[in-house]
Amino acid sequence: MVLNIFWAYAQNDTTAVYCVPVLKNLPIGKGLVIEYQNVSNISMETIDKTGNFSNTKSNIKSNTQFLAKLEIPIVNKDYLRIMAGLKYKKEEFHFDDADLNPFYKNFEDRGLKSMGMNVSMVKPTKSKKFWILRASADLNGDFGAINSFSDYLKFSISPGLGWKVNDNFSYALGASYNYRFGDPLIIPVVALNTIFNEKWDMEAVLPLFIRLRYQYNNGFIWRNTIELDGASYKMNNFGDEFTQYTNLHLHRSDIQFSTRVEKKIVGWLWAASEIGVRENLTYNLTNSNKSNKNIIFDNKLKTALLFNVSLFISPRK
Repeated sequence: MVLNIFWAYAQNDTTAVYCVPVLKNLPIGKGLVIEYQNVSNISMETIDKTGNFSNTKSNIKSNTQFLAKLEIPIVNKDYLRIMAGLKYKKEEFHFDDADLNPFYKNFEDRGLKSMGMNVSMVKPTKSKKFWILRASADLNGDFGAINSFSDYLKFSISPGLGWKVNDNFSYALGASYNYRFGDPLIIPVVALNTIFNEKWDMEAVLPLFIRLRYQYNNGFIWRNTIELDGASYKMNNFGDEFTQYTNLHLHRSDIQFSTRVEKKIVGWLWAASEIGVRENLTYNLTNSNKSNKNIIFDNKLKTALLFNVSLFISPRK
């Protein structure tokens, strides 16, 4: 979608010397997004790996998430496009019985926060090739006032080289350093964008996500997505039960299957609603920045239903 915003007003310029990576007639990306998500009634089993606590089972009544993000173009030239973005996310948990376990008790009504910025760059060439770079820096954790940025700072970076085969198909090869598996990992990625016909197209960055889109008309879009999502959070404000642990981290990774409808309200303003299923892969509390090292609690979460609503601004074509 970053490419779509970059070339929103240039994709019909047949005199351009440089490659225009965006495919023909794709919807423009989102500039400003405000989003609310809720996942309810999540069955959770917690296994103590230290011998200092106990194994317990509970139910997360609700896991709510608020997200606001903004992306704006900084450089908008034929030979170089740069976009900068800001993000703020807050996540809260509410348990049926938080007193069963000190992990639940410390998470009850406690906000996990993530705030940061990202930069995206696309460098076209005078051929079919284009270079892509996306980098982000986020502060992730249960922070209030931040005393040490380094404790919470998480970096991600994804470079790649792309080829625009024609107006209906492009691909790119690259690598991504990210936390989608709950740990910082470098993985090879393959990006594919293809338009099947006037209504259907597909966007994928494998193995991170694949998205199938159906555009009924210029004001109504239906998307179906399979996505790997994850994060690592530094925990500094847990209670006295955890004072012996000096490097607390929560590691999360999930696979989400969702279907989403987007409807234009007026002008650039759109609304969206999404439902789906979230399958947890990792949800470990550790005394390490690795999800499988010095595990304190190994949490097993059952499959859960998610619901999401959002408002966003998307520029006209």
